[in-house]
Amino acid sequence: MGAIWKFILKYEFWVLMVGWVGLLLAYVITKDATLPTLMTLIFVVAVTRLAIHPMWKKDKEAEEE
Repeated sequence: MGAIWKFILKYEFWVLMVGWVGLLLAYVITKDATLPTLMTLIFVVAVTRLAIHPMWKKDKEAEEE
């Protein structure tokens, strides 16, 4: 379980995008009205998590030191 959790945390954006694609396929197949709302929520969460990811802060931390 630990290795899977580390993988999810390392590739969090891509895991969320795979979930988004899965919901997209489910929506195309079922035409369920709630899936676009969930897809929007997952997309916003993924983009927000990517925006606050530490990789974007490396240059700012180097300049402060």
